[in-house]
Amino acid sequence: MKLLLSFIILIASSTAFSQDLYLNEYNYTVSDIARKGISKEEIFQSMERNFIKLGSSICSNRALVWAYDMKRNYQINTAKMFLFYSDKTGTAGLKVWWYHVTPLVNENGKLWALDAGFPSFVNKPLIPTEWLQKFAGSANCKEIKNTDVDLIETIFTQRRFPSVTRHGTYDCYYRITSDPYWTPEAVAQNLLQRDSRGQSTNFSRESIQINELMQACVEASSTPVGGIFTNKKKKCREYLGISG
Repeated sequence: MKLLLSFIILIASSTAFSQDLYLNEYNYTVSDIARKGISKEEIFQSMERNFIKLGSSICSNRALVWAYDMKRNYQINTAKMFLFYSDKTGTAGLKVWWYHVTPLVNENGKLWALDAGFPSFVNKPLIPTEWLQKFAGSANCKEIKNTDVDLIETIFTQRRFPSVTRHGTYDCYYRITSDPYWTPEAVAQNLLQRDSRGQSTNFSRESIQINELMQACVEASSTPVGGIFTNKKKKCREYLGISG
């Protein structure tokens, strides 16, 4: 399986052995953390695990907050890997999941999954194939390309993908995006330039949207009971350093 997508281009930097990754279809550069003297392990250990409710939050909410944290704390652009399930599930996956998403960082021109949401299953950065194996139980996964309209439309159904399609037989599917893309629906809208109802839309995300970030933070940091007694938005503004 080729996990560096066809639209990822290596950009050699002036620093020895340091390489940015360019997501051509998103016009987006994934920073090489090695250039800044940062390691993937350092970032992984620093990821917030207390304010964010790991056991009850949705992965896409966590991933957006973590992407924002990495941008403000380390001044880096990260990516994301969206996994879409078929019938197969890995040891860290659940049968009710239809997708999962993790932040990706680039170290020396190589992508690493930093999934801090499952401390009992994932305690270190993983290469994408390891992450897929852990969560999907297989690395036999198909990259979703811009031309795979049938697969992109399946995202709108919010259901598991079929194992057998016109593309072949696969255990899972994936798409690597820039970090501002919050949900699977956002990924699909951008690729198809229409929404789930078929209405045309000029949808793109050049940067993380504050309104989406706030919603993701509120949902990721709250429990059903705790949310009744606390000002969730105020806590998120304080955590994220957003005024207003």
